[in-house]
Amino acid sequence: MPLAKPLGSRLQLGVSDALPQINPFNLGTGWDVIFDPVALNTNQTQVEMYHASIDGPVGSAVQILINGNEWEFVPQGWQNYDDPVQPMLLGQTDTVAFCWTVPFTSGPYNRTSNIQPRVTLWIRLPLD
Repeated sequence: MPLAKPLGSRLQLGVSDALPQINPFNLGTGWDVIFDPVALNTNQTQVEMYHASIDGPVGSAVQILINGNEWEFVPQGWQNYDDPVQPMLLGQTDTVAFCWTVPFTSGPYNRTSNIQPRVTLWIRLPLD
């Protein structure tokens, strides 16, 4: 069986939903982590997201959107997302957003009481 070719990881930090206004839980005030085509930074026609490490405020949940459409709901917004049976396929123009169920907070950020969400996506070339 052929192995998929890994393309490495991509890291993004949380931003306020004030401008994108896509957060289904806290429209205009929530936390979002957005991977647009520039952030994904690949010249491939299609890639596969096979693993995501997500970290955000304890007690939160996350809605994952692809091009504004719901893909997955993660009930604990500080754990890993991993579905090797149904990896997320992404094209060159796709955007993936992670939207938290908690409101945006101002810095300074720390690991216990004021956590800025962060997501690391692991991508690879899809298997045929």
